[in-house]
Amino acid sequence: FECQKIIQEAEQIAARMGWTTNRHGNYPTTDIPIVELPQTLEFFKQALVDRIYPLLHTQFGDDYLPDSHKLRVADGFIVKYDAEGGQTHLKPHRDGSVLSFNIALNPSDEYMGGGTWFRTLENDQCDGAIKIEEGCMVSHASGLLHGGHGISQGKRFILVCFVILEGYDSWSMRFYNRVRNL
Repeated sequence: FECQKIIQEAEQIAARMGWTTNRHGNYPTTDIPIVELPQTLEFFKQALVDRIYPLLHTQFGDDYLPDSHKLRVADGFIVKYDAEGGQTHLKPHRDGSVLSFNIALNPSDEYMGGGTWFRTLENDQCDGAIKIEEGCMVSHASGLLHGGHGISQGKRFILVCFVILEGYDSWSMRFYNRVRNL
């Protein structure tokens, strides 16, 4: 229900102002920033505190995050993949934050393909893509090489966030460099 409301608000706002396609320089997405979506922003701020930051702390723990209370979203946006004339994939890249996550906003039966591709998962038996269902989240160190696995039918919507660790700039750079070669 929450996910469908986010898609509806994104589509309504995009109908007035359009989807952006050039916010992320080298790896642009068809997206709309969460700050442009007032209802989503209000809900999302609370979800970060109640659900997402605690989950990231559990996943990465004290071994990787010196102070999870300092997690902050540097950029959050809704991405739209559209097999009929829109963006269908995102080529492999690394994000410029500490952690990244995406949340599937629509059911996987509404599109063919999709998922988040990781080079480290690709092998003879696996295409490297993690496919999740509506409301589920994939999180990872931003320095890992990843991309948006292509869709061939339908539309796929995801909420993407780049997360920083406020006040830990030098630690963040060391962490990024440590994971980028995995």
